[in-house]
Amino acid sequence: MAKLVYIIGSGPGAGRLLTGEAREALEQSECVIGAGRLLDSFAGLVGDRETLAVTTDTAVIQALKHDDRRVYAVLVSGDSGFFSLSRRLLPLIREEGWEARVICGVSSVAYFASRLGVSYDDALVRSFHGRLRAGSGVLERERLLNELTGLAAQNGKCFFLTDGVLSPELVCRTLSGRGLGELRMSVGERLSYPDEKISTDTIDRMMDGAAGMKFGAPNIICVENDDAGKNQRVDLRDASFFRGAVPMTKEDVRAVSLEKLRLKADSICWDIGAGTGAVSCAVARAVPYGRVYAVEREADAIDLIRRNKQKFGCYNLEPVEGAAPSVLAGLPPPDSVFIGGTGGALEGIIREIRERNPGVRAVINAVTLETLAEARTLIEENGFSGAEIIQIGVSAAQKAGGYSMLKARNPVFVISFGGVV
Repeated sequence: MAKLVYIIGSGPGAGRLLTGEAREALEQSECVIGAGRLLDSFAGLVGDRETLAVTTDTAVIQALKHDDRRVYAVLVSGDSGFFSLSRRLLPLIREEGWEARVICGVSSVAYFASRLGVSYDDALVRSFHGRLRAGSGVLERERLLNELTGLAAQNGKCFFLTDGVLSPELVCRTLSGRGLGELRMSVGERLSYPDEKISTDTIDRMMDGAAGMKFGAPNIICVENDDAGKNQRVDLRDASFFRGAVPMTKEDVRAVSLEKLRLKADSICWDIGAGTGAVSCAVARAVPYGRVYAVEREADAIDLIRRNKQKFGCYNLEPVEGAAPSVLAGLPPPDSVFIGGTGGALEGIIREIRERNPGVRAVINAVTLETLAEARTLIEENGFSGAEIIQIGVSAAQKAGGYSMLKARNPVFVISFGGVV
């Protein structure tokens, strides 16, 4: 006997938000399947029909296989087409040769936006529900928080679906700790339920005012950034940086070095011997959903890095004061490493990055033949592939009376290796 399965978007949770079409489907159903929370919420509409409390797509299919009724209703939270179980469930139902009918519901974003009195057609929406588990590794957690930070910094309005692990509390701590505490955030707790609560404030004030920052589940957040997009084009010429007396990788060499790093939007990067932070800032702008750790042992240089970070809006740049390689142990494994200064510790640095990520992509800038020779030897000894060495010699035109003459700068060796060749 062919089965008919209604997949019903149940809305945020309250029965009053269930659509008329969904109510009709429930009335026709002989058995109702869904998470226990949903079955409890709609107990009045379910009545004395048989219920099966299951939460995964495979469990639903197994329940249907072992039941001989014909018409079923599967309750899914929110809207059936919006980060819903129906995406995985539909093809499984059709594989069994059963008929499936999808009924949309009110999404949590639509409901929350209406309560806030804002539109959501201009918003970025992302679900982080279930993407971070209690046992997730440090790197997985880092990448997810980097993504969330980048989205909040790059967009004027974001709706994030959260859960008990990647919670509003964790979002607050992360954004505040990365210099985005002035953004406005709204948290919707238990939307549509009798104890519904909505809080709106800057992230920093929300952290200060909330005792322990405990938010009831389920919840959703909206982050608004009035400054998003204002600094999409930034002047990263040498003259734009705070410099002091600290050495700086010049813009022509930076451009080539960044190209050789083969950065991705979510790369985790180390800049070792960061100096003024010129490379760090350029990398940070190139990896909006990644993170840059600017490692520098000189206190005056760390101060310059912080000032340049602020000037260029590099929310994803973290100055790290200390000498490499010892200070590198506390950082997440890198995808890319730029080495501009080593303090004589190149051997230890190469070994450390090899140990932390054998597939790392790295670039070394060298100005002496001795450093070039040492780098070549260490790259070979540590088994890195695809080593490439180029020399950059830049001459800039300068006025000399009524004439223009080229003045040469010191040549720089750009040594790149590792990663995918």
